Amino acid sequence: MKASWKQYILALIFTFVSFLEVRAQEEFQQDHFPVYEIELLNELIDDEDLVFPLVYNGYIYTFSLKHKLPIWRLFIGGDIISPWVIRDEHIYFYDIYNRMYAVEIKSGTILWQLAIENEIRSKPLIYGSYLIVPTSKGLVYAINAENGDITNTYSGSGEIYAGLALYDNLVIVPFKNGEIVAFNIEKGKLEWTFSAGDIVTVPPVIDIDVLFFGGWNNSLYALDIKSGEARWVSYVGKSVTRDFLVFKDEIILFFSGGEIISLLREDGTIKWVKYMKDVDFSYNYFAGIDKYYLFIPEFVALSPADGTLLFNYRERTFNLYKEMLFENMIEGETPLSDEQRMEILRDIYFTVNEYPVLPPLYTNENLIYFIAEDSHLYVYDLMQDFFILKFRIE
Repeated sequence: MKASWKQYILALIFTFVSFLEVRAQEEFQQDHFPVYEIELLNELIDDEDLVFPLVYNGYIYTFSLKHKLPIWRLFIGGDIISPWVIRDEHIYFYDIYNRMYAVEIKSGTILWQLAIENEIRSKPLIYGSYLIVPTSKGLVYAINAENGDITNTYSGSGEIYAGLALYDNLVIVPFKNGEIVAFNIEKGKLEWTFSAGDIVTVPPVIDIDVLFFGGWNNSLYALDIKSGEARWVSYVGKSVTRDFLVFKDEIILFFSGGEIISLLREDGTIKWVKYMKDVDFSYNYFAGIDKYYLFIPEFVALSPADGTLLFNYRERTFNLYKEMLFENMIEGETPLSDEQRMEILRDIYFTVNEYPVLPPLYTNENLIYFIAEDSHLYVYDLMQDFFILKFRIE
């Protein structure tokens, strides 16, 4: 009986101390971290519109594709890589001060704000009514998306550097030390653990029922997502430190020095190797429907099957431009100058000669968008294989 009372008192003390720590952290953030307000830039009149977020110069913006205008912005303190997740009409994101926000995406109304004690490492995930938020020290928070209350936490065995992944009710947590954990949200327990004995700094990719991830020991791994058992391990000769692309039959990896390696998805065998002269890879590539795109800085499309060039966007648009001139006899007796031709290619066909400042992002409407080094927002339609918008962000 005495032992039970001791345990009960210790539990109360632990709960009270935890409460004080959380309050102290919240008061510290309130006293030391600046508070920023939503800036309404343009009023959104039409609700039937695609509004998507972007980060530029330390701000998170929302942008209306239909009206071609930014709607609102909030200073988040830095160019964080896609710090948000969207559900219905709400966007959930974090700032450099480790504060989570819930905001109505079209109006800019803040619904709630929550200070997290640890450094938020990557974009949150959403499962049902929960936000899953990873932090650098290995602590993963489950937050009620409706009111911002922390409902549960999971503490792992090491630091989290790469982002999480979600498959059904499994949250895949890659720890920097190479341990990959599948945590069942509904059951509140671990389903499996895989140890690669490696440093993992790149977000894993889940496609169908396979989990792919790479490490610093020069290998790429393919795991069965349900059991955590290795399907294959492929030695690629260099550390996997950049995001890779997964296609139906191939996996495309990017390395320093302009090297690209293609693996067979089925067994990890190296299919082909390609070198891009004077190119290094950071945020200057993304996947299309049956091709992938590079900024070198010319915008080009290549085949994942063999790495061959499918088209150079400038040349492709120039040919379309010539066909348009021929069909409409625009030039007539007064041919356009080379400068005028270049203006048409730049301002109508939106040719790109600048690198993206952050990784290109996808919408649900088969669109890719990014901010380039020329401070313009570009939107690319994957179905048309064409740029449909160029807009300068101030």
